[in-house]
Amino acid sequence: MTSSSRGGSVKKVEAIVRKERFPDIDKALKEVGISGLTFSKVEGRGRAKGREMLSDRGTRTYRPEYVERTKLEVLVKAADVPKVVQTIMTNAKTGAFGDGKIFVSQVEEVYDIASGQSGERAI
Repeated sequence: MTSSSRGGSVKKVEAIVRKERFPDIDKALKEVGISGLTFSKVEGRGRAKGREMLSDRGTRTYRPEYVERTKLEVLVKAADVPKVVQTIMTNAKTGAFGDGKIFVSQVEEVYDIASGQSGERAI
């Protein structure tokens, strides 16, 4: 039996954002009732192509090939996806290339190891 056949649909919202924007995103998600998330430090290259200038002892000379970002993952009920996406977009946007991307995908199954619950009840 899948999560969706148990009375709901679970989605995974993944976002790659500027690392300095993550604290604001985290706080805003808590304020809209999203308490659980996973985040990790990642590096990558997109349209910005690693063009960010970093300061090395006050000299703007270092151009990394890959740019540091934060990846966050949130499991939510399908009905909460618009709220989560809007919250991330509002708090991640600087208006410059490299603000990031958001991906939404269907989760086939979710199980809570401690409680044994599954589906929406497991998130």
